[in-house]
Amino acid sequence: MPHPPTAQHAIREAKTVATNIAAVVDGRAPRPFDFRTIGQLAAIGRRTGVARVFGRNFSGFFAWWLWRTIYLSKLPRIEKKCRVAIDWTLDLIFAKDFVQFLTVRAPIMSTHEIEEPVEYAHR
Repeated sequence: MPHPPTAQHAIREAKTVATNIAAVVDGRAPRPFDFRTIGQLAAIGRRTGVARVFGRNFSGFFAWWLWRTIYLSKLPRIEKKCRVAIDWTLDLIFAKDFVQFLTVRAPIMSTHEIEEPVEYAHR
């Protein structure tokens, strides 16, 4: 049976694999993998999201907030969680900073444009 290519699925499958490896080493039978989704979340715009959690549908700001809350809880270190939380808080308080960087490249010189080296006579 196919399973969704999500981190939620991979984490649960990894736990089952680890349990099954330990079971086989101990002489016990492995158990089959059973996946049931908790839900699905997506941020679809600025402060807007969609969610389906335990069979209930949500949309709008609450779904976006739920997505960010769960995302933040899954981050690995407290330092990373703090940095992301601060960045998101500042994003709520201040307007987007629309800055455009213009990249100007130097003209490309072809081999036809390169002058031949000048040879100097030795005295």
